[in-house]
Amino acid sequence: MKLLPIILPLCLALALSGCQRGFEPIEYGRDSCAHCKMTIMDHRYAAELVTAKGRAYKFDDVRCLKQQLRNQEESGHLLFVESFLGGPNTPVPAAEALYLQHEYFSSPMNGNSAAFATRDQARLFMDSLNIQALTWEELD
Repeated sequence: MKLLPIILPLCLALALSGCQRGFEPIEYGRDSCAHCKMTIMDHRYAAELVTAKGRAYKFDDVRCLKQQLRNQEESGHLLFVESFLGGPNTPVPAAEALYLQHEYFSSPMNGNSAAFATRDQARLFMDSLNIQALTWEELD
């Protein structure tokens, strides 16, 4: 009985630590897009939606994520995108990223959109392609 005050808080802490919501790493070449069902191959265009209950839905193109959101009724999602210049599984919150749309960005579902973690990263392409950055809300 003397161990109960020690064990109970420890068990509670362990149980709660397993319930944290966040980005679930994408297994490129294995995971399928939740919207179009294609295998996710190119990390430069991938995205992820994590529901309020913690379930992760992975996408091969930001366009697939946007289309999926039109069909979702829930709120409280966490949305992540992979930065075009970042490595695999280096997510950026979708609302914080900047987006460029141009045929140069030949994404899997022809969304022609790429996400960038910073304006400096996006500027490399903005200047050469003569385009402006978009926010998450402006992205179609």
